[in-house]
Amino acid sequence: MASCYTEWKVLPHRPILEHTERLWTVEGVMESGTKRIMSVIRLEDGRVLLHNAIALDDVEMARIDALGEVAGILVPNAFHRMDCRIMQARYPKAKVYAPAGAAKAVAKATPVHGSYADAPQDATVRVAHLPGIKDREGVVEVRGPTGSSLVFNDMLMNIPVAGFPMDLFVGPSGRLSIPRFARWWFTSDAQALRKEIERLADALPARIVPGHGEILTGDVSGRLRGAASLL
Repeated sequence: MASCYTEWKVLPHRPILEHTERLWTVEGVMESGTKRIMSVIRLEDGRVLLHNAIALDDVEMARIDALGEVAGILVPNAFHRMDCRIMQARYPKAKVYAPAGAAKAVAKATPVHGSYADAPQDATVRVAHLPGIKDREGVVEVRGPTGSSLVFNDMLMNIPVAGFPMDLFVGPSGRLSIPRFARWWFTSDAQALRKEIERLADALPARIVPGHGEILTGDVSGRLRGAASLL
């Protein structure tokens, strides 16, 4: 994966999809062919956060501009930083936030203004580090009248069946899971991470937005518990 783009680069992507009055997503394809998801999150005061930034075409970027002022760019980990520099250049008033354990790597791409603990949040949006992984990633909870949406990245994936050898690293595929590479290399305290995922499941969320794969809306709690059982 590229360290970061220095000029605006639009790769293939789908149109922005609205889920709630506070959450939109768009799926794009990286040069490697891997799909990724950007989430657009609107705070109560109308400001907007971009999670896992993806450069879009003029039509879709205009849709983001119409939602509100982009105040924060959430870089989800040390690897998903390709578009953070060009997105910050497009929105110079926006601040960049990264998980504390990834901030040093992200700062090589663009200045980091704070960790996830410093990101804008309110009664409807919570930005937090996930425990048990040395603050390498986090989760964004977007609350609404029909339930909450949980935005993750590489710690929870829902990719199609990958097959060997890819499944050795990203599996188990074909379901919501904590991929093997995340369990092998990211996780330092499996019990703490499992407890937090189970806590999120107990809150009966309505939706999961992974960094890669299909967005889930059915049996979200059960699938979260299934992913936690891998730890």
